[in-house]
Amino acid sequence: MGAAVPAGLNTAPMTAAEGRKFGLTVGLAFVAIGGLLVWRSHLTKSYVAFGVGGLLVASGLLIPTLLGPVERAWMALAHLISRVTTPIFMGIVYFLVITPIGFMRNFGGAGPIQRKRGVTNWTAHDPASPEPAQMERQF
Repeated sequence: MGAAVPAGLNTAPMTAAEGRKFGLTVGLAFVAIGGLLVWRSHLTKSYVAFGVGGLLVASGLLIPTLLGPVERAWMALAHLISRVTTPIFMGIVYFLVITPIGFMRNFGGAGPIQRKRGVTNWTAHDPASPEPAQMERQF
């Protein structure tokens, strides 16, 4: 019996097309980051970014099927980062966007619970003789 594989972890071998796509996409992103770091005069950091980017681009072109473990590690890191950033981002959206809109609606008199007297959503009908057309699309 083998070890249990965590949900969402792809253990299938990487095809050449998938490896090429991953290597070129992430590698070129690192090269772009390296260019940005050169522009900002962070030469030591730019060497690291250029090195990682160049290695990924070269691997994507020469040995794309061997990039499977690198891609799995990259996606595991992305998953961990999203577990932290998603709740933070959603909390910011809730407290800076949705909550003020709710306060403005309540102060403006458009609260979801308050109803005007005499106003109802019910429609009167004669229950003794319903027509077949009234029975279609009831909701």
